Amino acid sequence: MGREQTLLRRIAGRASGAPRRTEPSTTEDVEALMESVQHDLVRLLNSRHGMSECLPDYGLPALSDVTVGVGDHVQAMQDAVQTTIEKYEPRLRRVRVSRVMDEDEGRSLTFRVDAVLIGKSGEHRVWYQTSMAGDGQFDVEG
Repeated sequence: MGREQTLLRRIAGRASGAPRRTEPSTTEDVEALMESVQHDLVRLLNSRHGMSECLPDYGLPALSDVTVGVGDHVQAMQDAVQTTIEKYEPRLRRVRVSRVMDEDEGRSLTFRVDAVLIGKSGEHRVWYQTSMAGDGQFDVEG
């Protein structure tokens, strides 16, 4: 897990005593790259507009802003998730967000994010599942 992680994550890993790679590698660790994207999607989808002074539209709009005056609240949220990922996750291309019907309908809102992950070794088809709980917080699984 060398270059696939951000600089701050690599520094934090070394400070916590995590084992350090002894030999440099020129191969890309696609799983580490996918995990890095997953971590960043959690941060992105749990941020709301206005939380960042330098990027006022970083994250999702407030839930009330998404649903006001819209008949289909689920579609509006789905569109907001897709637009946000397309804008702020440059490692993912051809992003498609679709609703996943789950057993506990009404307790959470679940979307599947299908995309192409762009890495040094080429393009990789990936998918992530996001679930929004009643408190508005997103969980992302890969």
